Amino acid sequence: MKMQKTTEGVSIGKSTHSLFFNRGTAAMCAVMIALASTASIARADQIDDYIHAEMTRKKIPGLTVAVIRDGKVIKESAYGQASIELNVPVTLDTPFVLASMTKVFTASAIMLLVQEGKITLDEPVSKILPQLPVAWSNITIRNCLSHTSGIPDVMVDQVNVTAIAGDREEMFEKLGKLPVRPSGDESAYNQTGYALLGMVIEKISGMRYEEFVQQRVFVPAKMTHASFGDSWAIVPGRSDLYTADDITKDHTKLMLRDDRPVILTDKIMRYGAKAMPDYLAPAGLLNGSLRDLVNWEETMAQGKLLTEASLREMTTPYKLNNGKNGEFGLSFVIIPVGPYQTVSYGGGAAVWRFSIPEKHLTVIVLTNLQASQPQAIAAGIMAMYEPAIAD
Repeated sequence: MKMQKTTEGVSIGKSTHSLFFNRGTAAMCAVMIALASTASIARADQIDDYIHAEMTRKKIPGLTVAVIRDGKVIKESAYGQASIELNVPVTLDTPFVLASMTKVFTASAIMLLVQEGKITLDEPVSKILPQLPVAWSNITIRNCLSHTSGIPDVMVDQVNVTAIAGDREEMFEKLGKLPVRPSGDESAYNQTGYALLGMVIEKISGMRYEEFVQQRVFVPAKMTHASFGDSWAIVPGRSDLYTADDITKDHTKLMLRDDRPVILTDKIMRYGAKAMPDYLAPAGLLNGSLRDLVNWEETMAQGKLLTEASLREMTTPYKLNNGKNGEFGLSFVIIPVGPYQTVSYGGGAAVWRFSIPEKHLTVIVLTNLQASQPQAIAAGIMAMYEPAIAD
C-alpha cells in the first residue's frame, strides 16, 4: 500500500565518530528506556513541543523527524538550522551526514545480488575475493553483514574516525598481520567487513560500489538527495555538522576519558573534520535527507526493491555459535525494548531510525549534532504512540 502523508493528529495505539555503535548497544537500550516518555500524546503540536524541548536541552541546531504508521506518514517536520553561521534553516530535503546508516544500504545492495542468484549469504568472501589474508578464508558474507566475522577492525579510533590504512592494499597488509577471532562467536561492530562487502559488490556487478548503489538502490527508491562523501566532499545543501563532544587542547581530536568521549555541558562546537578513506564508503560515507529515508521506507514496504523474505532475513538476529541471538541481523540492530523486539539503524551518534515491526510503527530522527542521542529522541516520540516501550 502506498504511504499517504497527513498532518492530522495522531492517536495512541498501533503503529560514528562516524559510528554510534562504538558506544555500546546495551547503553543505547538503557538510554532509550530511561528517556522514553509514557505520556499520552494525541496532537502533532505536542510532539513539536517535545522536540523543541529536546533541541533546547541538548543544544541541537537542526533536526528532521518522520513518523510512519500502518504505511502512512503521519508526521514529517523540520526544525532549526542547517547552518548556525549562515542562518540557513533545515528543510525536509536537507541532506544530513548519515554515517553508519550507510551500512543498511550496502546490505540491501548485497541482498539484491543474493536475490538475483549471483552470490549466497553463506559462501566465503574469499571465494569472490581471493586476495584476502589466509586467516580470513572462512568468513562468510553473512558474517560481514552481521558483525560476526572476527576479523580485526580497520578503524583504530572509532571516535576520531581514524583508519589503520589509507587504501585497500595497505589495509590488507596491516590487518593481515593481526590475530583473528573465531567467526560467529560474538557480535563485534566492525568496519572491515563492510569494506569487503563493497568489494564484493564491485567484483560481482562490474561497477564501482557508489555507481551500483546509486543505480540499483537510490534511483528505484527515489532517494534524490542521497550521495557519498565525507567532510572534504562538496555536497549541495548538506547541513553543517556540530558536536557536543569536547576536544583536545590542541584542537585536533575529540577528547577521550577512559576510552569514552567527554560530553560538553555548556556549549556545542562546529565539528572540525569528518574524514574516511574512500574504500570505507560502504561503511559510512552516505549523506541523505529525511525525504530520502521516507521514500526508502515506502519502497521497502511495497516490496519494490527487496522481497519479504530478504527483509525477514535482514531483520532476524544472527544466531551465534553458542545458540544465543547476536545484537545484529544483516546490518540492522535487533534489540528488545519493553515488550517489543525493535529493529533499528543509525550513525554518527546523530541520526537514528527506530521501528517496532509488530506495531507497524517507525520513527526517523536526523540531527546535525554529534552526541545528540537521536535514539533516545526517537524512543521518546515512539513512546507517545506506544507507551509500553517505557514499561
